[in-house]
Amino acid sequence: MNMRPQLVGAIWTLLVGIEIGVAATKPDSSLAHGFADATYGSSSNGSATCVAGLISVPATSVNTKILLDEPANQTVVTEIIQENFQASSTISDRTDGGNVNISGTYNIEATLCVPKHNPEASTIQILSHGIGLDQSYWDIATGYSYVDSAANAGYATLAYNRLGVGASDHPDAIQVVQAPMDVAILHGITSLLRSGSIGTQAYSTVIGTGHSYGSIIQLGQNVKYPQDVNATVITSFTTNFDYLPYTVFANNPAIANQVDGKRFENLSNGYLITDTSISFQLPFFRWPYFDTEIYQNQYEARNTYTVGQQLTLSGIVAVASSYTGPVSVVVGQYDFPFCGGNCSYSTNQAAEALSSLYPAAAESSQTYLVPNAGHVINAHYSAPDQFMKINNFLSSQGF
Repeated sequence: MNMRPQLVGAIWTLLVGIEIGVAATKPDSSLAHGFADATYGSSSNGSATCVAGLISVPATSVNTKILLDEPANQTVVTEIIQENFQASSTISDRTDGGNVNISGTYNIEATLCVPKHNPEASTIQILSHGIGLDQSYWDIATGYSYVDSAANAGYATLAYNRLGVGASDHPDAIQVVQAPMDVAILHGITSLLRSGSIGTQAYSTVIGTGHSYGSIIQLGQNVKYPQDVNATVITSFTTNFDYLPYTVFANNPAIANQVDGKRFENLSNGYLITDTSISFQLPFFRWPYFDTEIYQNQYEARNTYTVGQQLTLSGIVAVASSYTGPVSVVVGQYDFPFCGGNCSYSTNQAAEALSSLYPAAAESSQTYLVPNAGHVINAHYSAPDQFMKINNFLSSQGF
């Protein structure tokens, strides 16, 4: 009996089945809408389908014309940091050349993730990382992925590298990459998501979620563009700036191209980076409440910040008096930069930040001190608990 036709048919059926299976699991190509050089992947725990690449973000900001030249060497950088935090410092006044309008369209490295169980989710969280970190902070590893927690709660996320970080554009580190421009970039990303210019849809609900300096940028957006987001999550930031100088000094700001010439060889001397592992741990992590491998992951991923940001950061901190949405303020119990290592002393610092910065926020707003966590809360053992607290809060608001 000739079995060749049956054999050929069986093989063809198998191949068709394989092709169907591949087609069924392949991400929707429209997810990459708005991305250049797009690549597909999954979040660390596999709860979200993700696309990464570059998005073009138009931004206009009122920056400060800083009357400083590019630092000639590390000695000059160190002096700028010293003078910025010295008693009765006049560096901001002395170097203030007035306002200057900066406009451009910038390539921003970003990762859009949608829940695998709900790829058409209409609510998205924009995730803004802190100084010295990059977007990997939001999806560190299995068990340490805010992206996965958000996906399990039904939310899409867009994490991005701020201007001057990772594969995002690196314009002038003194005149362009300043705090007001960071706010303008966040506003631009929000507008793109709402208009359907990124991903598969126009997102009807946008939540702004920040960490540390990313929270300051989020606050800046709430102040200048109070209608941009429907809800706000502020993490690792309070109104206590007493310990910020100690934090910057502990970080030991170093010229990035001198610390790691391979990664940062093409950057100007205005781009800085946290110098050593000790510099990274001292203000950001609290032993024994973290895994050393997770710590090493974030240390190796540490990234750049600029002289311009250092000199303009405080200028975007203001009261968001016109913002009326719900706010969640989440801070590690042992946060050093914004609590001096004790966020319960002499009052609940998270609660103080909420009442001071968001006087018109929805009555349902809440605060949470994360037990046994330092400043980089997503990289401590308690991360899954605070992820759940945040996303349960957002769900309770009807998002």
